[in-house]
Amino acid sequence: MAVPRQPSWTAPPRFRLALAALVALSLLVLVAQLARDADADRATTLRQAAADRLAQLSHYLPSSSRDSDPLAYRRFLERTAAPPHSGSTAGNSTRAALTDDDDRETERGPLGFSHVYVLSLPSRTDRRRDMRQIAHALDIDIEFVDAANKDEPFIKWIAERVAESRELRRDEMAKARGVPRSRIGGLKIGSDWVTPFPGNVSAWTSSTALPPSFPPFPPYEAAPSLAKGTRKQNWVQHLESLHSAGGRHTSLRPSRADLDVAALLFDKREHLAVRQVHEGIISTFWGQTRALKRVLENGDRTALILEDDVDVEWDVARLWASIERRLPRDAATGEPEWDVAFLGHCWGGEYQKPQYLHPLVHRSTGPMCLHGYAVTSRGARRLLAHLLSPWSAFSSAVDLVIPTLLHVQDQLPAALARAHPHPLASSFSIVPPLVVQRKDGPSDLQTGTGSPWRGVLRDSTVERIKRDDGSWTDDWDDQYVPGRIDPATQIRCGPV
Repeated sequence: MAVPRQPSWTAPPRFRLALAALVALSLLVLVAQLARDADADRATTLRQAAADRLAQLSHYLPSSSRDSDPLAYRRFLERTAAPPHSGSTAGNSTRAALTDDDDRETERGPLGFSHVYVLSLPSRTDRRRDMRQIAHALDIDIEFVDAANKDEPFIKWIAERVAESRELRRDEMAKARGVPRSRIGGLKIGSDWVTPFPGNVSAWTSSTALPPSFPPFPPYEAAPSLAKGTRKQNWVQHLESLHSAGGRHTSLRPSRADLDVAALLFDKREHLAVRQVHEGIISTFWGQTRALKRVLENGDRTALILEDDVDVEWDVARLWASIERRLPRDAATGEPEWDVAFLGHCWGGEYQKPQYLHPLVHRSTGPMCLHGYAVTSRGARRLLAHLLSPWSAFSSAVDLVIPTLLHVQDQLPAALARAHPHPLASSFSIVPPLVVQRKDGPSDLQTGTGSPWRGVLRDSTVERIKRDDGSWTDDWDDQYVPGRIDPATQIRCGPV
């Protein structure tokens, strides 16, 4: 009898699906385990790398053992977040000592300028030492430009020529404006002594040409003729030719040795005594023109001109690089198409005009003070043309000239401004400033430390230097005195 065959068993579809899912789950568990092992190895590697990095930075990281070093946190941020500084960090124990007998005129490295000039009296060795320390800390080159002592006799000779030129200017302006001579004067922004046009600019309507300028200035009779049949030099040309001939300008003498410059140049239409012209005003004017002439003599593309009593942002190189690339330039040649950029300024609301392609940059409104400004070669030529015009040279404080040019420029007809943008000066201001006056010693020009204007830096180079060498004291910290808010704070923040 035949045994019946057993039918073959076939797994139902659900069973096959469950089995496949079980296998897949097992594979996932295996992969996850392998990944955890790999992650653990990677995490161990990362933790070790972080520990190594922290060990490298431990000297700069603030801690209870380094609470006495106020610069520790700044160094930590620089090492971990900021791009490398071009110079040595303040706090480098290998910084070379610079002493009063170090008469070198050039220190280390560039700052994005062809030159950095420092206007300084040769006798102020203390200030030159301070500026060398700043240059060393920032790793920049500086070249000193000698200022003139306000007591030198040629300063009084200049004052006599200014008095003469003012009389001629009064005649020209009174005639052009149809007003009495007594109406000409004043030393505020827009001063009659500085404006390049004798007529009333606000009444000018042409959209194609600038207002008429002053006629050729009469020759200075004491100046020698350059050649037969050649017109004699005016008084500024005579002064400049002597300066170029080995510094012979110092041989110039006033008609009286006891000349009272302040009385001679007193302007009855100016009610603020601080604006009146005296020997210090003239010597400062002279020094600034020497610095601008040096820019042209050295063929600089751009230059930074500093006074010798300034403090500078520690990160000024990076900040200036980001600013300069936003300033106008010729699209074809790449050459700068601006004249002046005020890295430092005072007494002006330089934030009033809109930001110019950069959060720190504004078209200048009325920047006063010349303790820190950048200039192009074009700007140096244009400024010297105004500063050394015999009709206006040395007739006011030198820092009144650019604000006055900007003031007059803004009064020109809109159509003319569109056809000839910025015909007198193209000027920008950095807000807040990158260069401020220190106000830590007596002024060379007036009693005390000068005006009450102060500026505050985010990261002071002078503070870094002094904290590093242990000379920083509480006297250096800004003191809040109710009722004596400095003008810089008031103008930025309004009533306080």
